[in-house]
Amino acid sequence: TSYGFRDAWAIGVGPRFLVGVWIGRPDGTPVPGQFGLASAAPLMLQVHDVLVNRDIQRGIAAPVQPVPQNVGVAAICWPLGQPMSKSDPNCRRQRFAWTLDGTTPPTLQAADQPLGLGLQERVWVNAKGLRVAANCPDAQAQDIALWPAPLEPWLPRAERRDARLPPADPDCPPQNLNLAPPLSIVGVREGDNLRLPAASRQALRLTLSALGGSGHRWWFIDGKPLADTDTRQDFTTTLSKPGRYQLSVLDESGQTAQVEFSVVE
Repeated sequence: TSYGFRDAWAIGVGPRFLVGVWIGRPDGTPVPGQFGLASAAPLMLQVHDVLVNRDIQRGIAAPVQPVPQNVGVAAICWPLGQPMSKSDPNCRRQRFAWTLDGTTPPTLQAADQPLGLGLQERVWVNAKGLRVAANCPDAQAQDIALWPAPLEPWLPRAERRDARLPPADPDCPPQNLNLAPPLSIVGVREGDNLRLPAASRQALRLTLSALGGSGHRWWFIDGKPLADTDTRQDFTTTLSKPGRYQLSVLDESGQTAQVEFSVVE
């Protein structure tokens, strides 16, 4: 659909027919609320059904399109995107995917994945299930699948990086243990009810910052990117509509913090 509701397009490809539908006005004036999915796609499907039914009445069989021999289906697991048993602890979500020549590509790194954070991390755990250094007594290697860091604001707490990694053993901590203090949000608290300015039409202004953590921070409001800041940098955002909001922040070490608050009139 082009800019401003001026053209509504839908194109469909089937075994026998290719159907293209354009809906619009010859003079290019917009039709508010009309776009491909709402207006052109239903007509495209109707035209295709008419053509197929006409062929059926004439006894014309639809062409057979066999699946190529090198195309298959595999059960894959997120977040790694690789085939594995559904009972595997690293199979967080199982899906089915088309494969080519028996090859299943892994999940690609997101462009905004913080440097040094992979989708699989090897840790060493002791008999208690605690994370330890590799040279600690009875240390066993364990690979843990992690979701892409940009997804942290949308993940349930049990699926976030800090919950997936076993807690560290203070008697023999991992050498690469992140010693940064826990990440927390400053400027609004969990459960706060904030009021819009009463005597003006101005939006509510919030000055926000984060304590603890390490490195760069990425901020999200209701799962949508809001801002990115340096370690000691604060920023100001505005909210003009009443409602419930979720604010979250992610740092370079993979730590996250989240608060939910309300804005009322």
